[in-house]
Amino acid sequence: MKRKRVLYVLITCLLVSLLTAACSSDNKQADSKDPATGNEKVKLVVWIWETAKDGLDLNMEAFKAKYPNIEVEFQTMKSTDLYSKYLITSSTGDAVPDIITVESTNLSQIVQIDSLLDITDRVAPYKDKMSAYKWEDATKDDKVYAMPWDSGPVVMFYRNDLFAQAGLPTAPADVAQEIQTWDDYYEAAKLIKDKTGAMMYGDSKTNSSNRMFESMMWQRGLWYFDDEGNVAVDSPEIKESADFLIKMQNEGLVFDARANTDPWGNAIRDGKIATVVGGSWHDAIIENQYSPADKGKWSVTMMPKWSMDDKYTGANQGGANLAINKNSKHPEEAWQFIEFMLGSEESQVKMMTDAGLFPAMLLSDNASLEDPSEYFNKESIRKVYAESLANTYPLAYTSDFPMANKLMTDVWAKVFLNNVSSDKALKDMADELRSKTKRN
Repeated sequence: MKRKRVLYVLITCLLVSLLTAACSSDNKQADSKDPATGNEKVKLVVWIWETAKDGLDLNMEAFKAKYPNIEVEFQTMKSTDLYSKYLITSSTGDAVPDIITVESTNLSQIVQIDSLLDITDRVAPYKDKMSAYKWEDATKDDKVYAMPWDSGPVVMFYRNDLFAQAGLPTAPADVAQEIQTWDDYYEAAKLIKDKTGAMMYGDSKTNSSNRMFESMMWQRGLWYFDDEGNVAVDSPEIKESADFLIKMQNEGLVFDARANTDPWGNAIRDGKIATVVGGSWHDAIIENQYSPADKGKWSVTMMPKWSMDDKYTGANQGGANLAINKNSKHPEEAWQFIEFMLGSEESQVKMMTDAGLFPAMLLSDNASLEDPSEYFNKESIRKVYAESLANTYPLAYTSDFPMANKLMTDVWAKVFLNNVSSDKALKDMADELRSKTKRN
């Protein structure tokens, strides 16, 4: 009888415990609802670097107003750290982060490891609203795994005062007419050096970032790999571009400093570099970082083409994208965040005008493109960016781009340090790429 009473007490305690837990669980669920909407409150974790976060921050107030149930936690880090951390995260199946920021130069690598959520159906309404090339690295087996954000349409920034001293035209339309091809660019470089002592552009002989070379390739629809994925860096067309830049260096028309380093920037500040052929984001570097005292002395026009017959007039340098971790517990809310930030013209324009992030979204009719830049001689420089973006070959960086970029830097070092011919240096690079990537 005593044993029965003990058993009864134990069962009663267990039932009370279960009821208490259930009530507690109900209370927690009630606490996790947003009182205004009744929706479950969700926290999204976004991995991002600081300058990109600055852009998203501009739209956070509007996002919170539309989605009060979604809390966003930004975890900032260097992009290189972000990729290495995410590779570990993806291999362990972690649900955090929900969203990652990925540069286009690294996107294909991340897509290839099958760690991102397939958002093909979600992005379908935006396919024709973005520059075509931005979808290339986001796609695998006809499935899309990232939403394009900003881009780096390549243009030519130039010192109009140095051009004037050299007897060259200074108005953007006139400069575009005078310097239509790279041969025209070369002739202008000789004139500018002779009349002003300035070099045409800056790049390191032995430690090049390859930005100039890659822009020249991209404008022609060429790359380290061809459309079938075969190694193409030893093709005659690519050798033409390499030989052109070698000629510029050998004739002393280039300031010997790696682009986007302090020695390069200091040369810009000191008026030793006449042009920067680079992505649109160079406007902030020139204006805010290296040459703030030169308001009105810089202008912007289209980059040169290899041939007058070339179909495309633009190229790309960089740009970023947002993607969803396929293990995220909140994929729908993650998409709502991405769509709000990148699918809205209003959001994109705000990031363009206030943070300098020129969108991959095609904004040919947006009035903000007409806004004059006080620094860049009161010119509507965003119109030039938009023209470049709309006329850029739809080319992919590919998953093997980082390797190819590094090997190309070695090519210049061999040419300038060891006096190796461009034929041999490019052939050796191509053979090494074929060996390491198993491409043809």
